[in-house]
Amino acid sequence: MIRQWYRESQGACGVENQSLQSDRCDSGGVDRDNGGVYRRAFMIGSGFFTVALIEPMYSAYVPLMLADYLHSSVGVGAVLSALNLIAPAVIPVFSTLSDRTVTRIGRRMPYIVTFLPLAALALALVPIAARLSLTALVGVLAAMNFFRHAARGPIVALMPDLVPREQRSQANGVINTMGGLAAITATVFLAPLIGVQLTLPVIGAVTRVVPFWFIALLVVSATLFLFNTVREPVRSPGGDPGAKRHGRVRVFSALAAVVRSGRSGALPILLAVVLWFLGWKLMTPFISLYVRDYLRAGEAAAGFSFGVLALALTSFAVPGGVIAARLGRRRVMCWALLMLAVFGLAAFCNHRLALQSDVAGLYPFWATLFGFGIAWSVLITNCLPMLWDRAGPNAVGLYTGLYYFASQTALVAGPGVGGVIVEFAGFGGLFLAFSSVMLAAFVLLRQSRL
Repeated sequence: MIRQWYRESQGACGVENQSLQSDRCDSGGVDRDNGGVYRRAFMIGSGFFTVALIEPMYSAYVPLMLADYLHSSVGVGAVLSALNLIAPAVIPVFSTLSDRTVTRIGRRMPYIVTFLPLAALALALVPIAARLSLTALVGVLAAMNFFRHAARGPIVALMPDLVPREQRSQANGVINTMGGLAAITATVFLAPLIGVQLTLPVIGAVTRVVPFWFIALLVVSATLFLFNTVREPVRSPGGDPGAKRHGRVRVFSALAAVVRSGRSGALPILLAVVLWFLGWKLMTPFISLYVRDYLRAGEAAAGFSFGVLALALTSFAVPGGVIAARLGRRRVMCWALLMLAVFGLAAFCNHRLALQSDVAGLYPFWATLFGFGIAWSVLITNCLPMLWDRAGPNAVGLYTGLYYFASQTALVAGPGVGGVIVEFAGFGGLFLAFSSVMLAAFVLLRQSRL
């Protein structure tokens, strides 16, 4: 019933009615009506909602679980960096594979409905594994990361399949808003449940279970909703025959082409992506440790800190897309990078002031996190649409993969480098490093001619 309603809402843009296409549709069958774009972005955003549900719980509580076994920031950062190696290896491959997959349910959907439920299962096992051993915890986390990242690229590539290029910033704003709502759900509403104790057979009394299990159920429910509402346009697989046989080779050949293009291509943007994700992951894995151990505010407050970030991401994703559509994506993204650098300096100043007061440091830090979230929301809302502008309809997954190859490669190094900085320069040094990296990303983005 839901899928029938969605097919009717597509009207002339439906695949089965391509002979009746109107001026609202482009050659790919996408609807240029603003209402249809926002409706479609909301439906696709339900898939991104599932991915975003996992991320804040991972960022907020996995470092704490690892810290139960590893008693140094360097050790925690090293394990997080090792787990982050999975993303750049998995996302580009499955994103590129989805470009040339042909099934009756679409080219992206088979990966989504297969891997997201498996990610939910692994997520539910995380707090149980954390009680057993470090080996069990790392093994379950590795499985969860593989499954969620295998689904992530195809989910993100759904949007440019269905939305024309001039409306992708606005649509991406809606999708990022869904991601922010997911983060709020995971942190603001579920974080207080982290201390609830359950008694399980064999294992006994456990905490940290309820939020993880609830999110796992939401992931499965959102996957079913996505499958029943989003109907992909039917296209033949793109690319050359060699790329069809060797999807992994295609990723690296595309990277070589980007390097050869210089400033006129996507190279400066991808390098800037590496830097700003490196800066982001220098800091965010250690927010919970900073709030709990340095500001002495407890684990619930540590989780709520990610809720503050999520609230800002949710509030400014759509406005960020609308503003960029009017003023230009590159200009607005440069402003966002400068804001991030300024807020990094503000966090450093608050850190110094917190030495003189046990209470005052927490609330100004939350205010600073809200500023981080605003600028980050504007930045990530507009970057992928800028790259998609250079991709044809058969290379959307490929360019999505290149974006995630750049960003996730930075995420590998970020936690490890951040742990070293915290160990030897303290959290103040961490905030200064964050600001410096964002300024470097600003310089690179300014070099782009896109």
